[in-house]
Amino acid sequence: MMSKHMMHMLSWLPFRLSRRHRAERTVSLRVGAIPAYTLGMLVFAVVLALLADLFLRPGHFTIERVSVVSDVPSEELKRIQRVVWESLDGNYFTVDISVIERALEGLQGVYSATVRRMWPDTLRVSVVPASAFAQWRGLSRSGDAVERAVINLPPDIPVMVVPSLRGPAGQQDRVLDIYLAARLLVRAIGLHIKSLSQGANGEWHAEVQLDAGASTGPIELMLSRNDPMLSVRRFSRVFDTVLRQHAQEIERVDLRYDAGFAVSWRLGSGRTRVKS
Repeated sequence: MMSKHMMHMLSWLPFRLSRRHRAERTVSLRVGAIPAYTLGMLVFAVVLALLADLFLRPGHFTIERVSVVSDVPSEELKRIQRVVWESLDGNYFTVDISVIERALEGLQGVYSATVRRMWPDTLRVSVVPASAFAQWRGLSRSGDAVERAVINLPPDIPVMVVPSLRGPAGQQDRVLDIYLAARLLVRAIGLHIKSLSQGANGEWHAEVQLDAGASTGPIELMLSRNDPMLSVRRFSRVFDTVLRQHAQEIERVDLRYDAGFAVSWRLGSGRTRVKS
C-alpha cells in the first residue's frame, strides 16, 4: 500500500501538470504575438513618415496671406509686408517666426513685432511703432566706429533731437539704458540729451541742450565713471536751483567730483571757471 505521503503528492500532480501546460501556452502565445506588434509599429512609422512628408514638403501648406495689425501709415504697411515675404522660409508648419520678428524689429520705426500663425495659410503680424530713434556707434579700442545701428526708442519716449549714442562695441544696451534713465531726469528740468558716450577708459560724457532750436550750443556734462546716473541726478538739482539763469553761458559742467561740481563758461561770457 502507498503511504499517505505518496498519495498526497499524487493528488497534486494533475494540478501542477495543468499549470505547467498553461504556462507553456502563454509563452507560445506571447512568442506568436511579437510579429504582430512589430508589424503594427512599422505601419505606424510609415504613416508618421508620410504625414511628415506631407507637412514638410515644399509646396504644401504654403503661406498665402500676411495680415498686418498696426497704426503705421499705409506706406509703412507695405514695407512691413515686403520684409515679411522676404524673410519667409518654409510653409505654415516650418516657418521660423523668430527670424521674421527680428527682421521687422531691425527696421527703423518698428519698436517691436509679434508674428502668429492663423490657420490655414496666414501670418498675422502685430507691430508697435517707435516714436523716435537714436543713432548708435560702437567703437573699437582705437576709437574707430565698428558698429553702426539705428535704435528704435519705446513708443512713450518723445524726443526733440535725435540722440547720438557711442560706446565700446558690444555695449549698446548698457549705453541705451543710461540714456533712457538720464533722459527722464533732464527732461524734468526742461533739457534734452543730444549725445551720450562712454569712452574706452570708461568715462562718460553727455551733451544737453534747452531745445532743438537753441541759439547756443549744448552743455557738455562730464560724468562719473563708476556711477554716471549719480552725476546726472546732481546736475538736475543744481541746474534747477543755481545754473538755469546762466544756461546759455555754460560750456561745460564737470560732475566727476565726489561732492560738488565745476562750471566752465563760454568765451565772451565774462565769467571765470567756478567750482562748487
